[in-house]
Amino acid sequence: MSDGLSGSAQPANAVRLSILLVNYNGRQYLESCLESIQRFASVGTQVILEDNASTDGSVEAAEANHPWVEVVRSDRNLGFSKGNNLAGKSARGKFVLLLNTDAQLLEPLEPILDWLEKHSETGALTINMLDGNKVPRACTGRFPSPLRLAFLRTMLISPATFGAQEMYDVDWVQGSFLLMRADLWRALNGLDESYFMYAEDVDLCKRIHDAGFGCAFLPKYSYLHWGGFSTDRFPDQVRSLANYVDLHMKGLRRLLSHAILLAGCLLRAALFRLIAALRSREIYGPKAAASWQGFVALMKRNA
Repeated sequence: MSDGLSGSAQPANAVRLSILLVNYNGRQYLESCLESIQRFASVGTQVILEDNASTDGSVEAAEANHPWVEVVRSDRNLGFSKGNNLAGKSARGKFVLLLNTDAQLLEPLEPILDWLEKHSETGALTINMLDGNKVPRACTGRFPSPLRLAFLRTMLISPATFGAQEMYDVDWVQGSFLLMRADLWRALNGLDESYFMYAEDVDLCKRIHDAGFGCAFLPKYSYLHWGGFSTDRFPDQVRSLANYVDLHMKGLRRLLSHAILLAGCLLRAALFRLIAALRSREIYGPKAAASWQGFVALMKRNA
């Protein structure tokens, strides 16, 4: 971009897009993220960086190198949902883009905004997510069900599933790049703050669908996302899925889903311990430990 992001003299109603960034000790990636925004976001784009009490100098570097960024500070780590909601309170754009700080834009955002503006039936969208090797990764999925909770990978839709169409309808889109109308964001009160990390994007998309809108995947456009799931975060993932079950399921379906999550953690722990003993303790030992910790986390949550 031209240094157009610094053109803050424009009136509030002239802002088309507000980009929300949540930072927690993200100096390793934040500079590249902001540089990509500076290159590919249009003049007048509002960029709001919410910082969760980082101690690595990342927010200070952002302020020094990119004075067009609006910084909102928290004195503690609020997590992804509360952090985005805090940043969103200052959003003036017609559209809101949730963008991870370990992500990089690879092309101009205007055509993507144009698409969403022309399709009023769509509530939120994402685009093709590439990893650090420029390989497409799953960034869309299907809503949780008892069967899908038994086999968590079935919640994700493989990129190989999609062809050459301009758009695909999906249940949910990943929060590392999630574009939606600001009025819908406000009507839904942003992300549900009962989620600290994981599944808050699935929950938001469920509420978008319940409000009568769809979610879309546009494979023609791409962004890069360095981050990924690590084994030690598995307990956080299953805890968040249990929260989703409580919020969006009822009766027998809800009880069955909770039982499947618990049983799944136990079976994973037993299976990975067996494989660790037979093959590789270094690889499968941590997976077994994380699965057991997930079971413990669910038991404490349900106590």
